[in-house]
Amino acid sequence: MDSSHTPGLIDKIGAISAKLDDMEQQFAALVETQNIQGEIYLESAKLLQMIQSQMQTGIAGLFEALGGAPGREAGEPRTDVAEFTDALSNLALQLGHELNTIKQTSNLALRAGSSVQLPIRCVFMVHSIPMWDALSDVYAAMLDDKRFDPIVISVNSTPLGYGAYEGEDVVSQSLKQLGVKHLRFNMDDSYQGLDILKALRPAVIFRQQQWDYCLPPAFRTNELTFARLCLVPYALNLAASLGDEIITEVSAFGFDQAYHRAAWRIFCETATTQSYYRSFEHSDPAKFILSGYPKFDRLMKADKTDAWPIPARSTRGFRVIWAPHHSVGGHGLGFGVFDRIWDSMLRWAKESPDIEFVLKPHPALFGHALTGENVGLFQNAWTRLPNCAIEMQQYGELFAASDMMISDGLSFLAEYQLFDKPIVFFDSEQHVEFNGLGRMTEAATRRVRTFEEMKQATLEYKNGKAWEFQDERRTLLDTILPNQGKASASILDAIVTGISTEQSNLALRAS
Repeated sequence: MDSSHTPGLIDKIGAISAKLDDMEQQFAALVETQNIQGEIYLESAKLLQMIQSQMQTGIAGLFEALGGAPGREAGEPRTDVAEFTDALSNLALQLGHELNTIKQTSNLALRAGSSVQLPIRCVFMVHSIPMWDALSDVYAAMLDDKRFDPIVISVNSTPLGYGAYEGEDVVSQSLKQLGVKHLRFNMDDSYQGLDILKALRPAVIFRQQQWDYCLPPAFRTNELTFARLCLVPYALNLAASLGDEIITEVSAFGFDQAYHRAAWRIFCETATTQSYYRSFEHSDPAKFILSGYPKFDRLMKADKTDAWPIPARSTRGFRVIWAPHHSVGGHGLGFGVFDRIWDSMLRWAKESPDIEFVLKPHPALFGHALTGENVGLFQNAWTRLPNCAIEMQQYGELFAASDMMISDGLSFLAEYQLFDKPIVFFDSEQHVEFNGLGRMTEAATRRVRTFEEMKQATLEYKNGKAWEFQDERRTLLDTILPNQGKASASILDAIVTGISTEQSNLALRAS
């Protein structure tokens, strides 16, 4: 590229940036006066997405052209190109921020300009069936409440934020089996799904997780702010700070992500978790609602419909759930010990036909502790045993049908306590610290540090040993079960009250 062209290109891109600045100011003015109706908001948002895509493509083409341009002379430094590249890189970053700001302005305009009528349309974006228990009672309550119009949508995801986005077909099939009517966003381009989602005009969106990187780009926080984002945590968070951070009681990983900050309402399981969210001071504390936990209400109902995946035999075996975490090898949270004991578990299961073992792994386990063909080899060896099975989906009924659990963490340590049965915690001794709720939960478990200790504890309970941590369990349950049986109703009432208050305030300002 001739250096004489460089100033002209920079001038042109600078002009584009200026125009985008002007567009942003116009959008802000329009939002203030509310002169655009919802349909125009929607089309504007689509237009801005197209502009953003075209800009990114054009900038990438410029970089490609620069990389292939010949130098003045062999071996002579291309200072003009290097300077241009740096300037263009900085400008591209600036444009990205500006386009995102315009997109958010458009999204918030769409949200503010859309009057919410009864029934209130609420969308549940579902990418994980094991996490569905946290929302299933909320969805069921909305079906029976004339104030609400709930819609479930199945979407792809990727475990822990890497690999292909997939699994929507499994989620959809499981929802069908549960009798949950739903839409399917199984398209390769997630932005096609976003177009449909915006056309549905939801007043509220529930996502299952706070982390963006597990979901396709179109379903991340900054794309969904045209609606009121809500969260019911998929699991009780028991861990303090992560990795090499300074040890703190509360980790931003669990309580202060972008989704938390942008959310309209976060429904807190306990007063303790409510205080954790508020401690970061990045959001209006009023949006953190102490509702109780609908997941616990749902799990406690499972006692009436227990199910065990191993066929009944002439003599009932002692039923053990083995629930390994994914964070093996001291990485991440560091709770997992599957990589240390999986072969010992196989041998134990072979030697103990009077014990029935159901493996309930964390969804991200396989691929961490075992990879490639080793996953299949282990799964085949395990399921070939007549007293062994694997369960990957919902688990309330599984818990109800079992006699005890052995686990290396994390949320199951609290959830299984609801069933008033023995739970053995295999301590990896290299995990992150527990927070206050975690310490309370750990105190209500039988802690072991070796495979032999775990085996011995299991055999003791098999032979009738009484549970020795009843007082600790009661203390835990008293803490984690506020508003028991009423969590979903509390959430529905909070949504109606919040939207009604917003619209009353808008009407007052307009008058």
